[in-house]
Amino acid sequence: MLLVIDTNIIVSAIKSGIKQDQDGNLIYTKAYRLMADVFNGKHRMVVSKEIFAEYEDVLHRPRLQLDALKVEKFLAFIKLTAVWIEPVPTTLSQLAMIDEDDRVFFDAAKCLNIKLITNNLKHYPVHELRTKLDELY
Repeated sequence: MLLVIDTNIIVSAIKSGIKQDQDGNLIYTKAYRLMADVFNGKHRMVVSKEIFAEYEDVLHRPRLQLDALKVEKFLAFIKLTAVWIEPVPTTLSQLAMIDEDDRVFFDAAKCLNIKLITNNLKHYPVHELRTKLDELY
């Protein structure tokens, strides 16, 4: 399935990793499971130049303290495997957004009529494309 994935999901996946419960069972967060499914070919990410630039910017922020090797592997994987598009941008007069930086994600999803996966529903207008991670897993 083609998906547009908001940066907050990727940050969560990189930070969470795989954990073990008290019985030694592996625990995967939903964000980690989604990204594992992307890496295993079950889903394919759709990105634009603007989306990729945001990934690079956010994932390299020192305050997030993300593992640099994981970040570089993720970015390299996306460069090679993502579906790259140049979506037609919407404008403020067409669609109000709480955070204009998120418009690029919505525009990419709208362009291909695919799901936009996010944990920040409030940042996006009510629309059938925006999908909370809980709706997938």
